Amino acid sequence: MTGIRPLHRINLTALALVLAIALGLSGCSKAGGEARQPRFAPGAVDLSAVQLSVPVALDGEWEFYWDRFVDPAAFFAGGQPLYDAIVPFPSEWTEYGLPGVAPVGFCTWRVTICGLAPGRSYGIRSSSFLSAAAIFANGVLVQRHGRPGKTAAEEAPGWFSLVSPLGAGPDGRIDLVMHVSNFADRQGGTRSNVLFGDWEAVAAIRERAVAWELFVVGAIVAMGAYYLGLFALRRREAAAMWFGSLCLVLGVRVLCYDEYYILSIFPGFTWRLLFDSGYITFTAAVALFAAFVRATFPLEFPRWASIAAAIAAASYSAVVMFAPTRISSLGLAWFQGATIAVALGSAAAIAVAGLRGREGAGLFGLGFLALFAGAVHDILVSAGVLRGAFLMQVGLLGFLFALSLIMTKRFALSFSMAEALSGNLARVNRSLERFVPKQFLGFLGKETIEDIALGDSSAEDMAVMFVDVRAFSRLAESSTPEQTFAFINEYLARVGPAVRAHGGFVDKYLGDGFMALFPEGAEPAVLCALDIQERVAAYNLDREASGRQPIRVGIGLHTGRLMLGTIGEEQRMDGTVISDAVNLASRLEGVSKEYGLGLAVSERILAELPDPTAFRMRFIGKVRVKGKVEPVSVFEIYDGDPPDLRSKKDLVRASFERGLEAYYQKRYGDARALFVQVLAVLPDDSASLRYMSAIENHAPEDNPPG
Repeated sequence: MTGIRPLHRINLTALALVLAIALGLSGCSKAGGEARQPRFAPGAVDLSAVQLSVPVALDGEWEFYWDRFVDPAAFFAGGQPLYDAIVPFPSEWTEYGLPGVAPVGFCTWRVTICGLAPGRSYGIRSSSFLSAAAIFANGVLVQRHGRPGKTAAEEAPGWFSLVSPLGAGPDGRIDLVMHVSNFADRQGGTRSNVLFGDWEAVAAIRERAVAWELFVVGAIVAMGAYYLGLFALRRREAAAMWFGSLCLVLGVRVLCYDEYYILSIFPGFTWRLLFDSGYITFTAAVALFAAFVRATFPLEFPRWASIAAAIAAASYSAVVMFAPTRISSLGLAWFQGATIAVALGSAAAIAVAGLRGREGAGLFGLGFLALFAGAVHDILVSAGVLRGAFLMQVGLLGFLFALSLIMTKRFALSFSMAEALSGNLARVNRSLERFVPKQFLGFLGKETIEDIALGDSSAEDMAVMFVDVRAFSRLAESSTPEQTFAFINEYLARVGPAVRAHGGFVDKYLGDGFMALFPEGAEPAVLCALDIQERVAAYNLDREASGRQPIRVGIGLHTGRLMLGTIGEEQRMDGTVISDAVNLASRLEGVSKEYGLGLAVSERILAELPDPTAFRMRFIGKVRVKGKVEPVSVFEIYDGDPPDLRSKKDLVRASFERGLEAYYQKRYGDARALFVQVLAVLPDDSASLRYMSAIENHAPEDNPPG
């Protein structure tokens, strides 16, 4: 690339023209067999030795005509127009330092491409002119980027990325002329390469560029949608919201530049909308980035810094939306300064976070370096210091990927903590179920004990069981407190599973006894009572084997409607069951003690059994219980008694029940004789002994024993 050569004296014009033509012709001469690169000369480029299956950038020395739209036909009319300078292309024209060249204005660029094959199909790719351009090849308009004009009123800005087919003339040349104007942006010209090569190769580059842009956008938007979804599910993670929003904004920004694919998505998208979208996505990205850094490292990045970034972004966004584009573009340098301040503050916060061992600081720093490296590389490419493709999108993707890893690690940690907490909660709930049965919560319509409120209640039909250990007081008196607790827990460990096995649950432990509820009614309750008696019998064998006394239990069963609920006050509450059925079941357990019964049941229990005859039973009598005006019919189910005792009760059951009948008919002599028969077989039958005692005392009919 040679230096700029302005024309200072009018009398040198002809000499300059002759030299330019001579150099141009020299530049278009056939290259030696060893040449493989384009040969540039002032205003010309020789491609005769270049394999154009790989497009080349027409970066070289072009003719520059300021404040003129030179008619392309003028170059073929026999008179060479006078250029103002030979200048490097691409460039913003104010960098030429030419007198009178200002950011606002219009110009013509021209270069002659030679060494081409006539009839061969070539292509050209160009983009990003500031602010409008028209490109001519051999006098024919091949591309239009908006409409260039000599005034702001004539100009219609346009940002496009275009590819167009070209053909060389019979002499193997293409005269490439560009009309460019700028009345809408801060600078005029272009920083983008113009690519030239075989048509298929140039078109393929455009297709690959579009595919890459869509890949980048898809990856960024997918990350954004994912983390916004996570935020929707977990509102406490503000960093996920800021990061997701940042991704979406950057995804839109990528569509607004390079290949300008947003114009393909929205064909009616105007240049002003494109301009505003590009600038506002920049300001929004800076504010969102600051907010994300604040949410990620709140101790290192102060709140006022994120607020300041948001205020700066909002202020400049307002200028972009309401001011002319020329004015708002001039303010870009100010906002870029604010962006640098945010970047430096973020870098400092990341560094401090890394020194403090904050989670994610290392990844954040690597991503930041990737973005910074991409930005610096592109600046150097734009300035002509380096040659190559722009890498900002690669750096951006690396940066966002690093940030996504940070968010993923944070959410993974959150999920791990949630799993741990869920495990702890599950263990707590399982522990609480040992105090408040899960079935009890279910009847109240609650999932966990936390859901229970004072006064919650539910009415249900259930069977109620009371179980008590006989002679427990004497057993406790002969044992230490530790031995007593050990016995109770050992005993309950034997009989408690029987309740669960038959669909019931223990509502309360009552010292040596307990109360259980059976939602499925009478039969499971009866079967459970018999199972308990069987388990106690097996337990007694172990006790006797270890030299301990066997135990006996008494069970009372009744069924009816009851109310489950919570009572107490806000700081202390308990679950309870309130019902006449509960009271009666408790009284029946007491009757079993008084009459020496293993299992005492009410008449209603028998009425609800599918087949009462499946059980051995006998009528004990109508017993007056506390809290009841009318006597209650009580039955003994003795299937749980030892086999020898069962057989004896079977043998004398008829005599016992006839004795009861005689007793209630006040035929005391007949009753006595029948109970004597029973006692002859069962001398320790407590029920018969009580009736014999009552007969001896001539108990009236309306006051039976009990």
